[in-house]
Parts: sequence; structure tokens; C-alpha cells
Amino acid sequence: MSTPQGRLALGVTAGAAAACLGALLLGSLQGAAGPRGHELGYWALGIGLLVGATLGKVGGRSRAVALWGIPLALAGVALAQLLAAAMQVDTDTLLVWRLGPALDYWLSEILGKNDFTFYTVAALEGYLVAQRVAE
Repeated sequence: MSTPQGRLALGVTAGAAAACLGALLLGSLQGAAGPRGHELGYWALGIGLLVGATLGKVGGRSRAVALWGIPLALAGVALAQLLAAAMQVDTDTLLVWRLGPALDYWLSEILGKNDFTFYTVAALEGYLVAQRVAE
């Protein structure tokens, strides 16, 4: 049987992987949809759910595990939007060489007032789902 600290570390690692996977999947879908796909809504809910479920299932029943759902869900949503912005700026180089223009496009054209609401929802969902899914 693993220690609580080991389970926490494993849960956080799995949650970070889920955030990256969700960001890659949903960010590429959002970017492929073009400017119409810039609205977060369901994208943020999907990433928060994925991160929270992974954290709760792998990390176990711990308040520390659930708290990790907040920054990991936020990071996943931000990475998804940044990937979508990079796809809008230049589909050939994406984030590898063109992080500056993608970041500028994200800040000026994509990030809006409604997005902060969805970031909050994703963070809360990452926390609450991790608590509920824990064994």
C-alpha cells in the first residue's frame, strides 16, 4: 500500500497529465473551429471535469489532492486557449517558435470578461469533482 504523500504525488502527476491532454485535445478543436470556437464554455467544463476526476481517482481522499484541482484546471484551460491562439496566428510553427505572437493574440483577441467566469467554473469543478470522485 502506498503512503499518502506518494499517492498525492501520483495524483498530482496524473492530474497534470490530464490537464495537458485536455489542453491539447480541446485547444486543437478550439483552434480548428476558428474565431467561432474562442468562447470557452464547454471547453473549460471538460478540462475541469477531466482534471478533477483524474485527481480524485488516482490521488485518493485528501483535501490536498482536491486543492491541486484548482491550479491544474486553470493551467489546462489557459494552455487550451493558448494553443487555439497559436493555431490562429500561424499553423505551421504553433508554439515552438511563435509564442510571443500567440500570447499577444490570446490576450488581445481571445481573452475576455466571460472567460474569467469560465476559468472560475473550471477551477471550482476541478476541486469539487476531485473531492467527489475520491475513493
